[in-house]
Amino acid sequence: MTHPDIPSVPVGPFAVADLTRQDLVRTITELGRGSDQPLVAYALHVGGLNARRDREFVASMERADVIYADGGSVVLAARAAGARSIERAPTTDIGWDLLHALRATTGRRPTVALIGGPQGLAERAAAALEAGADVSVVLTADGYAQDWQPVVEKVCKVDPDMLVVGLGAPREMLWVDQWRTQLPPSIVLTCGGWFGYLAGEEQRAPRLLRRPGLEWIARLAQAPTRLGPRYVRGLWSTLVVTVAARRKRRSK
Repeated sequence: MTHPDIPSVPVGPFAVADLTRQDLVRTITELGRGSDQPLVAYALHVGGLNARRDREFVASMERADVIYADGGSVVLAARAAGARSIERAPTTDIGWDLLHALRATTGRRPTVALIGGPQGLAERAAAALEAGADVSVVLTADGYAQDWQPVVEKVCKVDPDMLVVGLGAPREMLWVDQWRTQLPPSIVLTCGGWFGYLAGEEQRAPRLLRRPGLEWIARLAQAPTRLGPRYVRGLWSTLVVTVAARRKRRSK
């Protein structure tokens, strides 16, 4: 269930935080400090909107502490639902923001664990993180373990300040939901394809496209076969969710 102190609006079946990017980072950091259990933050983007009828996925999202708008489609639907402060907060940006915030609030190098991607990707992403921020990556694991129990035990042993899970939606949310009770009291962030960006295997869109929330155009150009069907379906999902949110708001 979304944390009661976080203002939110309904986007389809999801309660999305109505916060600026800066306030989102501050809120996650503050709620994660001194907690005796994981603080779970899920990114919602067009892939999540496409999966809005998947009961298992929706149930796992409902158990998050924070759901934030990773994509422009989510921001559009949230504003139709009455959001006033919401800003797009792509994980490729707020991942860095959270690490810098943890460094500032703890007064030491935050520790990070990375899980996801094919073999070797998390290690390359770790090298980029340590080169770009004053952090220490204490564990990496690929996303194809046959038995996750030993990996989870290693996460508990290193007890990181932040655990970043990049298995792709909805799998990463289902993974966190399955193992949550065994995880240490870390900030748990799902990140989709962030590791690929960190490792230089995918390129960010120019700022000209990022600012208005059109980064998906650059992503589509890089991987049209993989992302084309997802985005076509996503346009319909966004339209349906946005129209429903507007109608519900007007009926009140």
